[in-house]
Amino acid sequence: MDCLAYEHVSSQAPAPEASSLIHPLPMINKSQVATAFSRAAHSYEQNNKLQQRTGNVLLAKLSHILPPTVATGLDLGCGSGWFLPQLNARAEQVFALDLSPAMLQQARLKLGEEANLIRLCADMDTVVFAKHSLDFIFANLCMQWSQDSTAWLANWSRCLKPGGVLVFATLVEGSLANLAKCWQAQSLASPINHFISRQQLTHDLENTGKRWHCDYQWEHLTFSDLKSLLHALKGIGANRVNASRASGLLGKARWQQLNATYPRNEKGQCVAEYQLAYGVVYG
Repeated sequence: MDCLAYEHVSSQAPAPEASSLIHPLPMINKSQVATAFSRAAHSYEQNNKLQQRTGNVLLAKLSHILPPTVATGLDLGCGSGWFLPQLNARAEQVFALDLSPAMLQQARLKLGEEANLIRLCADMDTVVFAKHSLDFIFANLCMQWSQDSTAWLANWSRCLKPGGVLVFATLVEGSLANLAKCWQAQSLASPINHFISRQQLTHDLENTGKRWHCDYQWEHLTFSDLKSLLHALKGIGANRVNASRASGLLGKARWQQLNATYPRNEKGQCVAEYQLAYGVVYG
């Protein structure tokens, strides 16, 4: 497994009232993204194996860095709230932010109505928290949805209290290369998004002006066929095509050819290869 690490350097305050942590929300400008995730809200967890793996890595980082309980924490891009029970146990006040109202509803179900959870339906590219207001930010596979990774890291890092941490996992350039090559061989546009390069991510982390650490690892998931692989991508912001519509858009013959030419392992399975960055920014 490829695993490289980089690290650079450039008293917790009492938690303020929840209302004082949040700035007024602007209008959200990603309606198509919100709609797509809302449609997938009820089936999201059937395809979130990668999110589970990466989130467990981030939880381990939090446990290693922070005391067992802190005042305030944020699940940024929380999705269906898979990790909210663990995060709720780590903070007196937990916030869950997502662009999709339906995802936030699923997140509420993870904890129940009595939990001390504040849900925020907002665009993560517009920071709605005050400076030095959070003990931790948990950002599991949401950074690739940002329109400006440099601003995303800089702005959310400012929300950390002294001693707080931002832990994040994001897809990096090189992810799903076989998928891109398969489409390119058929003279088709790539079905995946562009992912951040290691060089750009290093630049963005340096730009925060804070101490940070980042390591890189490969993860592999297997699927019975190409359509199943594409369907799973919808939940992590990695796709540009809708798997359920791909056959109709490409034509049956072209689709069958793509499925036949995609590389498979010794068991005949399609393998999705993900290059992941696991980062920590210190407040």
